[in-house]
Amino acid sequence: MSSIYKTPLSNFIGGEGISYIIMTKYELAIIGGSFAGLSCAGAAAARGLKTVVFDKKKRPGSYTQSTGIFVKEIADQIDLPSHLTNKIHGVRLYSPNLEYVDLISPGYYFLATDTCRVLEWFSKEAENKGTKLVYNENINNIETRESDIYFPDQDISSKYLVAADGARSRTAKELNLGVNKSFLLGAEFEVSGIKGIESDFLHVFLDSKLAPGYIGWIVPGVSHFQIGIAVKYPKKPKVKELIEKVSGIFDTSGMKITGSRGGFIPCGGVVKPYYKDNVCLVGDAGGMVSPLTAGGIHPAIEIGRLLGIAVSDYIQDGGINPGLYIKKHLPSFTIKNQLRNIFDILSPPDFLYNFLIGNSLFKKSAQLIFFHHRGLLTKKAWEEILRKK
Repeated sequence: MSSIYKTPLSNFIGGEGISYIIMTKYELAIIGGSFAGLSCAGAAAARGLKTVVFDKKKRPGSYTQSTGIFVKEIADQIDLPSHLTNKIHGVRLYSPNLEYVDLISPGYYFLATDTCRVLEWFSKEAENKGTKLVYNENINNIETRESDIYFPDQDISSKYLVAADGARSRTAKELNLGVNKSFLLGAEFEVSGIKGIESDFLHVFLDSKLAPGYIGWIVPGVSHFQIGIAVKYPKKPKVKELIEKVSGIFDTSGMKITGSRGGFIPCGGVVKPYYKDNVCLVGDAGGMVSPLTAGGIHPAIEIGRLLGIAVSDYIQDGGINPGLYIKKHLPSFTIKNQLRNIFDILSPPDFLYNFLIGNSLFKKSAQLIFFHHRGLLTKKAWEEILRKK
């Protein structure tokens, strides 16, 4: 096993009364051990790169801010153990008055996950490929040198650094890279004992008063339900108010809260610059999250893996700068950014949502957003939307 839970600052050797400090050298260092960081690490280590991941969590999967929904596009690329997932085929979209429409795309599904255990699985996959995983470790000091990156508190150096340390990345600030400036703030409870919920749907709630700037949700998870809400920051999510509201359509009399999570979700698109020299941001740290749907797991895993491949090509074979390499793979989010800006300025009033919920064009537009994560303007998306039924 190569996971360690306390970082040795240095290794010592000596002879004839003299001790020498031996600095540990890596080819790739990654700060942040969630989906983006572990995907990057696994890809690089599999290609022979000496790779280390630093994570401030006490152990793999000990905490997550993510609801943990995998869209089909990324679920098809990863063989997650089935006992860690719950397959869901549709979206039930509710207006503020709790009328709803069901959205289904034939052959499509989402995976609700036991997110902490999935992160444990990702960490083992990365470890089995040769990654050194270091937990309970905060990186407070970073020195950029001519040919490498140096971490003085750990006495470790690396040829390349990837920062995957979340929406408010400390690394990005310290190294003068781009930072996220626009956020959603989400909060979620894990609950048991709710009755009357259709388990084959993601339950999504539109309500401009309760969830200004975003939505509320109930996810049928692997062993519990997840009920949450996100709002445009600096407003604060009020999950208990959502629970009170849905008690009118579901039986919450026996509900028990068994856990909670929450945090910031970047919604301003990819930051600029997201890379320079031998440093690159990825995942939430780089703003690689859909501004409209707030979906971040898909790009975190996909771009993280591509970045790990690019770093190995760069170091081992003289390839192009990894930050430049992944540029062509980054989603532009152009349309979604524009829709986000409109949504922030002109948040639809509740009476409009109540009116639109039964409108066929609104339903098709909602289906386009929920079921086509390759882009709103893709040919496949519009073929399905315009198809006569």
